[in-house]
Formats: sequence, structure tokens, C-alpha cells
Amino acid sequence: MNQGIQSLQFRSLNLPVPIAVVEDDAERPVSVTLPPARSSRPARSRRPAQEGRRERAGASLVVTSINDLWQVDDEWWRERPISRRYYQITTQNEQRLTIFRDQLNAQWYWQKGG
Repeated sequence: MNQGIQSLQFRSLNLPVPIAVVEDDAERPVSVTLPPARSSRPARSRRPAQEGRRERAGASLVVTSINDLWQVDDEWWRERPISRRYYQITTQNEQRLTIFRDQLNAQWYWQKGG
């Protein structure tokens, strides 16, 4: 065997981020609150035209439209099955987000990169 090979560690990309969501009686999102960014990289300066486009993290953003909705029920045979209702939404500042409600624990998440 090649002793120069080290064990590889893989890191998941785009893990869901827990968020606070106010929902209506039909469990649809009415407003979302995004968490503060967790990055070790220094913040980039934005061009003036982009200022104000994104709200500060922690601010409640009103959902102005639900653009798409889909349900994922998968891996029902496992110890932890998946049952999620996804929403692609637009917020008051015209930011498009993909969020989902975990139907098994009633928690909301932001699916970055979606």
C-alpha cells in the first residue's frame, strides 16, 4: 500500500442554515429572519448601487411572493427520513431565497445556493 496517501476528510457544501420564520395558518412563510453571516473572510466593499439591496442579518424580511413550492419525501426507510416543503420566495428587498420547512420537526431552514 502507498503510505503517502492520507485519509481524506470531506466537508458538506451548502448545509441548511436554521432561520426564524413567521408562518400563516397554512404553514406558508410570511416573514423570515436570516442569521448573521459566519465567515472568517473580510467583508468586501459593495458598490453604491448595491447598498441597501440586502437587509442586515437579523432583520425581519416580509415575503412578498412565493415563486415556487415543492415537497421532498425521501429515505423513509432510514432512521432519519426526510420530509421537507421547499419554497422559493422573494422578500421585500427583492432578494430571492430558497427556504424549507422540515415537516418532521416543524423547523425552518435557509438552503443557501438554491
